Amino acid sequence: MRTQRKNLIGLLVFAICVMTLNLQAQFTVTGQYMSRGEYRHGFQSLADTNQKASLFVSQRARINAEYKQEKYKIYVSAQDVRTWGSVANAAIDTKGLFSVFEAYGELNCSKKFSAKIGRQVLSYDDDRIFGGLDWAMQARRHDAAVFKYNLDSTTTMHFGGAYNQNSESNKLIQYTVAGNYKSFQYFWLNKQIKKLNLSFLALNNGVAYNRVNTTTGVRDSMTLYQQTFGLRTEYKTDKMIGLVYAYYQMGDDNTNRKTSAVDLCGEIGYKPAKGFLVTLGAEYLSGQSQTDTAKAYRDVNHSFNPYYGTNHRFNGYMDYFYVGNHINSVGLLDAYLRLSYTHKKTLLSINTHMFNAAADVKDKSVTTSIAKMNAHLGAEVDFTFSHNFTDGVAVQGGYSQMFGTATMKAIKGGQLSPLSNWAYVMLIIRPGKVAWTKCGLKM
Repeated sequence: MRTQRKNLIGLLVFAICVMTLNLQAQFTVTGQYMSRGEYRHGFQSLADTNQKASLFVSQRARINAEYKQEKYKIYVSAQDVRTWGSVANAAIDTKGLFSVFEAYGELNCSKKFSAKIGRQVLSYDDDRIFGGLDWAMQARRHDAAVFKYNLDSTTTMHFGGAYNQNSESNKLIQYTVAGNYKSFQYFWLNKQIKKLNLSFLALNNGVAYNRVNTTTGVRDSMTLYQQTFGLRTEYKTDKMIGLVYAYYQMGDDNTNRKTSAVDLCGEIGYKPAKGFLVTLGAEYLSGQSQTDTAKAYRDVNHSFNPYYGTNHRFNGYMDYFYVGNHINSVGLLDAYLRLSYTHKKTLLSINTHMFNAAADVKDKSVTTSIAKMNAHLGAEVDFTFSHNFTDGVAVQGGYSQMFGTATMKAIKGGQLSPLSNWAYVMLIIRPGKVAWTKCGLKM
């Protein structure tokens, strides 16, 4: 009886604490699940002779917890990312597949000013320079501080920065985490003028540059900074969608060369009937010529780097360009046509791309002189479907095929005769996120 009384008192105390907590704050727990089966044969580069296709299933499961009060919020998201079968069914999982995706605190200093500090997703505009990379199972996040200021209902400014180090230390140590930046600072300004959306982005990106001093034998470490800034304009009406953006890149790249590169894009979309959208556009990302041997040219990097964007959304879904590849290469001119149809909970689309190199590709078969190859790299066709069963639950899939040329073979490897194609199907469960659940698409 005494034990039951203690339990009852404990439950009452807990209930009172919970009710008191709910009066002052809101605590919510949500989840997310995504799995994708893929068939790859010539994905990211042309298939080779006798190369067999790969087939696998990967998945992501997340649990998100948010504690929110009027003046602040704490948010933590943990995820398990794995390929089916990568750990034996009765083995202890020691591969580190479970990790913290986001963990930040957000302060509401006033109605107009807030600060978000910690591990977080940075996503701006159409994800070209900063994107959440939601297509990849692990996605992308940054350890950063972001300060937000809403000048009015139509004008927003963000200031953000990050500074990375290997670990805590009592003395200066070199930053050696591969594939990451040492620090960055950025500014984003967005203005809504009726049907016009204007954005300005400036990024100062620093990469650790380590080298051995040939005189002293001591390894020197410095941070090389590259600046990217640009404008993006989008105009929408009931029938038309127009988009133009331009970015310029300068400063020092990660090989201690000066940079001068551009990314230019223009597209126009038209809705001829209910549910239909036709989009025609082109994007030019400057590159480095393989035939210009002048020292003044070679000492400058002309290849644009889209940095932390969701690059799967651009330049074809087979990820031949700028998805962990094609950086410091010959660049790209991508002319594309997208046709999409949406009816109730179903989306169907066909995307076609004509790829050309933005700079000269050297013909290595000619040894007596410097010869250029044809700039045409090939064409890609992407078929995509998506169907929402209900809010937050969808199935998505697609088939893509690359029609490469000899120039594509020269810069990517592989062969022209095998069929280079890719197919996938995925299940997305994202309750409370968006009514129209889709992943990795640009429509």
